[in-house]
Amino acid sequence: MTSGRLSDGPSCEMDKLIVQIVGKKHSDQQQVLLLGSDGTRIYSPKSEVLERELFSSTLKVWDHIEGTRLHLQIATLEGEPIRLPLLSGTKVTPRQADAQFNQIVPVLPFVALPGSKKVDDMGTPVLARGGYVYVFYQEKLWRELEIHVSENGNTYHDIDVARYRQQSGFLAGERKATGQALEDIWLPALWNNRHVQTLQLCFSEIQLSAARLERLEKDAASRDQRCDSPDLSGSKMRFKDLYKGKPDGKAMLDAFSGFDAKNPVAQALIAPIKATRLNLQYNAFPVSLAAPQRARQPGYERLLDHPARYLCDLSGQFPVESFREAKAFLAQAGRGVAVQDVRHLELTAMADALLASLPIEADAEPVDAGVLWEAQAGVVDVLDKARQRQVCGVLLDDACYRLRHLRQRVDTCQQLFALCARHSVLHPHHACALLVQQLVVPRSIRGQENPLHAAMAKLHEPGRRAINQCTATVQRAVVWRHMLSAQDALVASLKQSATEQMLADHLSLEGFDYVAAMYELSRTLATLALLPSNVDPLAPGGDMVDAVTGVGLWDQAVSLGQKFLNQAASDDTSPLHLMLWPECDLQTACAPYVVPVTDDENKGDGRFRATELARFETQPAPDPIAQVTLDATTLANLLAGDSLQNFFLINNGKATTAALVGIFENLQSAADGAANAVAKASQTLASAKGNANRANANVRSANDRLAQMQKRLGANADKINVNRQGRGVQQLRSMMPEHFGAAFLIRRNQVTPQHYVFGLEDLPGRESLPKTRYGEYLRPDGTPFGDIAPPHPSSTRLPKGDHLVLVIPRGHKTAQVVGDMNRTLKKAREAAGAVGDAERGHVRAKSGLSEAIEGLDAEKNKAAYRVQGSTPFCLAVLMLEVWNVSSESEALKQTMREKNSARATAGIISAIVDLTIALEALTVKLLGSQPKDFLSRKSLWVISEEGAERWLGKTLGEVITKQITSPGSISFFV
Repeated sequence: MTSGRLSDGPSCEMDKLIVQIVGKKHSDQQQVLLLGSDGTRIYSPKSEVLERELFSSTLKVWDHIEGTRLHLQIATLEGEPIRLPLLSGTKVTPRQADAQFNQIVPVLPFVALPGSKKVDDMGTPVLARGGYVYVFYQEKLWRELEIHVSENGNTYHDIDVARYRQQSGFLAGERKATGQALEDIWLPALWNNRHVQTLQLCFSEIQLSAARLERLEKDAASRDQRCDSPDLSGSKMRFKDLYKGKPDGKAMLDAFSGFDAKNPVAQALIAPIKATRLNLQYNAFPVSLAAPQRARQPGYERLLDHPARYLCDLSGQFPVESFREAKAFLAQAGRGVAVQDVRHLELTAMADALLASLPIEADAEPVDAGVLWEAQAGVVDVLDKARQRQVCGVLLDDACYRLRHLRQRVDTCQQLFALCARHSVLHPHHACALLVQQLVVPRSIRGQENPLHAAMAKLHEPGRRAINQCTATVQRAVVWRHMLSAQDALVASLKQSATEQMLADHLSLEGFDYVAAMYELSRTLATLALLPSNVDPLAPGGDMVDAVTGVGLWDQAVSLGQKFLNQAASDDTSPLHLMLWPECDLQTACAPYVVPVTDDENKGDGRFRATELARFETQPAPDPIAQVTLDATTLANLLAGDSLQNFFLINNGKATTAALVGIFENLQSAADGAANAVAKASQTLASAKGNANRANANVRSANDRLAQMQKRLGANADKINVNRQGRGVQQLRSMMPEHFGAAFLIRRNQVTPQHYVFGLEDLPGRESLPKTRYGEYLRPDGTPFGDIAPPHPSSTRLPKGDHLVLVIPRGHKTAQVVGDMNRTLKKAREAAGAVGDAERGHVRAKSGLSEAIEGLDAEKNKAAYRVQGSTPFCLAVLMLEVWNVSSESEALKQTMREKNSARATAGIISAIVDLTIALEALTVKLLGSQPKDFLSRKSLWVISEEGAERWLGKTLGEVITKQITSPGSISFFV
């Protein structure tokens, strides 16, 4: 049906200019203007509406006039309308039966919203969340629009780009939206029967900085990677060929979220769905293709493994059904029986259901675990009006959301492992069952056949189920698999060039926003270094086997995440490396840091800017309410609390020093852990065995002890490496020159009394080591005969070699602070040793004074391990100490290989004892640095109502009553 027809065909028209606007019922807030050559005269068009089933449009028709040009006019809330150039040099355009020669397509920005359980989940299209849309046209920023989200749908608000443009780029600072609320965004698709090739779009959570915009305008390669360039042209025939009778958004959601890779039929059925999904990625599509959906709720969505299933459920019953399914899963898993279909299981619902079943801990606040899973109000499809108007959608990339979502899912897995451990220890036979599961159930252990497994043949199924019950095997196996899938998906996303460019967006911000973006990225990368067994308290051997099915899970020698981290840290030419670390070589690392005379320039590429970070070394924490990005708001609240505090920062109050320390800790621990895993996987076992067989018995014993020490040192058991630790030292020094600028690497044999060596000074005496290592005999009166193998004199010290260690001038304030803390710990351990001696005296005298012994036990625990109270040791300093102790360890191992003789054994064992003291001191500090409220929901910071709705969405903002909880839960919600 048509209305207001001007003609019946091309033969009735002469020299017309026709512009086709796809869709119908357009408002006058966006208009196409035909301007004269001087730009002052406006020619009025005639309008014609063409209504069709799949492809309706509105035609704007003018008499063609030479020298005229087309502009897009956008209404504003104040001042003059915004006018943007569309086409200069208009031509006569004959009328066409379908698509016209000149075409403008009103679009809604969509993003794909995949789940977290499968790497190849392509996601279904949903409306973009709150943020910004950038449109580049003819290699220049053409439109910048801010997205506002409401229960009725999204609106788009233009920013007058010309107002902020200057000759050298853009004005720094915030750019405010002045355009009226638009229901869609008009974009050019065809000019003079040619596709518009120079139109590029991207979505961003943040408003891009002036430096970043300038970079994207000048750097075509970066712009191509950052932006999408969909074919916007539309026609009845084109839409029919691409989408008529093809799978829609609802079919995509069901197929991807319920896909079973083991089912060959499912694999065949999903092929056409993937093809249609790819068409959406490269072409504009009718909004009618998208599934009915509710308004975006980013905070609540990140709680879910399948957020699109929640958004596309208009009834509001998804939370209730998810919680019910989680409880049903726990009930079956609690019987020790594996659950076959867990495709739609929501792990956060499982965590809350499991938490609700556990007794409340003494120091925990009561939590209504089911509050997030209550039914929500039914809603109307937010796309209802857009469907009626037959406008189009374009699919843009939202890599930032993908990273946040996947990291949140990994955090949830960590929480679930801890909850499963708490649940399993409630069983009276938990300890025995765990021992059997680790030593008897596996058919093989570390590649060797397990002889104890034969005993499983005598165990009937009820007994096997009991093992699973008492060790929460079924529950943990589900969590284990999901954690690996989420990490693999995280790696796949980080490898995308569009993701790298998105990170450059955030790392091109200025001031505290830049610090916060670096901190957030460091947390995400640290997630990749973890293995499930690292965070599963019930998998000390790095594996887990179902006692009923015999199906097992093992840690990979090197995970995909560790490979990616090691590659990024090693390749100093990769974009991610350049964003995270400064340049460094041996000469630089072996000299005190020289503060640059000029500040690092923000070139808009996200490269590491040490001077910008160093500005915040001693600044107070900013006001959380004043922050405009989610990362900055999160970090400002963390700094306002005490979750990032440690002894090193006490004298600095709550300065942003803690954030800089956190960046170093996260990145360096991730890089060290990944490098260690890669190196360990590449070692030749035969060579190690050959070295061991050539050693005599005493040296083998010492080597065994050294191997144990290196295992406990974990990711850092190696000499200091300039390419890795040297780069980390440079990063730490450049970010915090006042605290660590004087630190540098030096050969061990060049250390003088003027140098303070991290980790190898202010250590407890040898008398603090447990004497049970040597054995002890008592006389009849209870007094000791003496040690069987007394320790060597304390004057025997570690051999000095040419390996590198990290030092700082002894008079530097950092050396004094670290030394003071180590001496405090030393005194506490000595006090604990005195208490232990007193306790043994009571035992020997058979006093029977149980009360006194219990009191001494409590005092010992307090003195030795709780000296730091609620303030943990600084992990960054600990890492520096671990590097030095590890370097000493590796040097000692080399000495043992070179001096493989009986007369060298005494000195070597003495050196091992000294090194053991350093290791034990590190162990105590590491234990004191573990987070104690990972699973608690104690309120740490308060978020404004506006901020809660802006970043979390209305649903979650109301549920959490504006309070975000615990470090784990902070990432849990944001």
